[in-house]
Amino acid sequence: MAPKDRLDSTARDRISALFLAKRGFRLHVLRRLTAAALLLLAAGLALQPRHGPPDKRVAVLVAARDLPPGRVLSKADLARRELPADLVPDGALRDIAAAEGRVLGAASRSGEPLTDVRFNGPVVASGRAGTASAPVRLADPEVADFLVPGRRVDIVTTITRSGHASVLAEDVPVVAVQPAHGSRDQGRLIFVGLPEGPAAAVAAASVAQPVTITLR
Repeated sequence: MAPKDRLDSTARDRISALFLAKRGFRLHVLRRLTAAALLLLAAGLALQPRHGPPDKRVAVLVAARDLPPGRVLSKADLARRELPADLVPDGALRDIAAAEGRVLGAASRSGEPLTDVRFNGPVVASGRAGTASAPVRLADPEVADFLVPGRRVDIVTTITRSGHASVLAEDVPVVAVQPAHGSRDQGRLIFVGLPEGPAAAVAAASVAQPVTITLR
């Protein structure tokens, strides 16, 4: 091969090598950029909220504020809130009419779902059918501050001029306690669970004479 041909061949080889080197560099950069783009896309997809099927929600009654035991519920004490169906407790109340006027057996925190077992009633208080709630107005209204539904008490008449007092009922459960702001000047009213016959007698006696209680 002539010297001129060798020189031309070397020049072509160098140009080809340079072209291939630049092409390889561009491919390398392109691959790096593609990989970075895929990583950014994957990160973006991971951060996006997942839009699965919506959870089934159920409207239930909750306490609209902190409620004390013995509270006779009003509409102002109640609110509706939607909860996921799997978080709704058994016996949860859904209708305000089912809770209004009922007596809480224990304190309830604001936002807590209200269930059927949170309330006291004549049958719950006595533990058997054939019972009634007897209203008893206490001669000393401050005594009621020590009572909550479920507390067991004795009902006694206050000492008369003759120096005698009588026990009207023993070891009976308190069903409800009138709030202090509703007692006026007549004494606090409480309800106790009794069999139907004694319940009528205790209710009549508490109207005819001053009555108080002793705590068990």
